[in-house]
Amino acid sequence: MQLISTKVGQEIGRLPNRIDQTQDPAAIGIDFVEVAESHVLFFGRVKDFVHGELPESKADIAEFGQCCKLEDWLRGGGATRFGELCSFNRLRDAHAEFHRHAADVLAMIHAGSWIAAEQIRKSELSQALRRLLIALTELNESIKKNCAISAE
Repeated sequence: MQLISTKVGQEIGRLPNRIDQTQDPAAIGIDFVEVAESHVLFFGRVKDFVHGELPESKADIAEFGQCCKLEDWLRGGGATRFGELCSFNRLRDAHAEFHRHAADVLAMIHAGSWIAAEQIRKSELSQALRRLLIALTELNESIKKNCAISAE
C-alpha cells in the first residue's frame, strides 16, 4: 500500500522504510499505518486550507484542535507499555511538533498571512511530518524487536 502520494513525498523528503506493522494493532493498542495515513491526510487538509479551500463549516476547523488517536495512545496505553523506549519519546516529541506547526499555519491563515502560512507549511510542517513518519517507523521496529525478544 502506498501511504503517501508522489507529490507529498517530494514535499517531505524520502522516508527510510514503509511502515509494515506485523503486530496486531489490537495487541499494542494502535494501528500505525492508519495513524500515519491520517497525519498525511491532515497535512493535505492544511495544504488545501493554505491554497484557499477554506473549510465549509466550523467542524472542519475544529479538527485542528482535536486530539487524534495517536495523541490519546501516546498519553495512555502507549506510554504505559512503551514509554521506556527512546523511539517512543522521539515519536511523542515529533507528534507534538507536527501539531504545533499545523496550529501555526492555521493562525497565519486566520491573520490573513497566506504567504507566511505557505512558508511554514512547506518548511516546518512538511519536515515535522517527515520526522513524525520516521519516528513512527522507528517505534514500530523497536516494538517488533521487543516482541521478538519476549517471544524467545
